[in-house]
Amino acid sequence: MQDLSLHVPSGQVVALVGANGAGKSSTLNAIAGVIPSSAETMSAHGRDIGSVPPRDRIIEHGVVLVPEGRSVFTTMTVQENLELGAGIGARRRARTSNTLANFSLADVATLFPVLKERANRRAEYLSGGERQMLAMARALLMAPTLLLVDEPSMGLAPLAVRDLFSILRNVFVQAGVAVLLVEQDTRLALDLAGTGYLLEHGVIVASAAAAELREDPRVSVAYLGQLAIKQ
Repeated sequence: MQDLSLHVPSGQVVALVGANGAGKSSTLNAIAGVIPSSAETMSAHGRDIGSVPPRDRIIEHGVVLVPEGRSVFTTMTVQENLELGAGIGARRRARTSNTLANFSLADVATLFPVLKERANRRAEYLSGGERQMLAMARALLMAPTLLLVDEPSMGLAPLAVRDLFSILRNVFVQAGVAVLLVEQDTRLALDLAGTGYLLEHGVIVASAAAAELREDPRVSVAYLGQLAIKQ
């Protein structure tokens, strides 16, 4: 990635789109600190995070990554996964006032009734949609200020995708969380987002309001290329 500049305002969804291999997931991982970055500046809510270890990016700055593949602890129950997120959220609130999504386990039980029903079930026995809901619920409990979401709809049924994107719009955004979204369905991502960036070979080649970017022919090329690969 070179000369990559992104701005993700609080309470908004920003979509990072591009063809497979453009560097979208790598960008999210670099922001989260999962992979090294040579970025000159990287900040979250005005605070520099470029040299901050991944763990402290979560605890001190609220940078939370929901990685591709519905990453949950499969040998733990749904409740144990949620309690892990709640514990991190509690540590954040004890150490900093820089929190936005201050949700409790009770709040999450109301927002995600299916998880309440599955509370004592090990995560390995959940459906793909349920695992993705668990990953999102756990992230919510971690009190993020910046949520990085990588390919949330992959392998999910349309109804599950609709519910998931509703949670992003009606829970995270309304809580004031900044959301940076990477999504294989480019049009779906741009329908949800207010702003979008088009990435090609690790370089931002276009940025605009999502509705405007949706009409960019380069986005159509990236989207159609992804469809061809999936087929």
